[in-house]
Amino acid sequence: MPPTAPSRTGAARRPLIRWDVALAGSALALSGMLIALGVFGGVFLVAFLDYCPPTTCSSSRVLVSVSCAVVVAVAAGIAGSAITVLRIVERRISWPFAIVTLAVVGTAIAVGAVDYTSAIGY
Repeated sequence: MPPTAPSRTGAARRPLIRWDVALAGSALALSGMLIALGVFGGVFLVAFLDYCPPTTCSSSRVLVSVSCAVVVAVAAGIAGSAITVLRIVERRISWPFAIVTLAVVGTAIAVGAVDYTSAIGY
């Protein structure tokens, strides 16, 4: 005969904080779009670097700046998303982690773009 008691014992879980989930989801969606834009733009910036005069341009520095920016942005996006989702599942406030993830991703892409322009000699 199957048991009739609930399978879980203990206190009931707290309800989801809907505004927190919406804000965190929006920030993580923006982070994902920013990462995709950074990867897409970085690939095209490196792929279409036609001429790089050795006196003012360093093609190896261009590659390092773009790839480091993309790697840092992707790593921050994955880590921030994991922490945010874990906090949502635990029914705890998660929006600060999503906002920090968005800020770190945006900063990584911006620093990569600035370093790219300095590496090509502008």
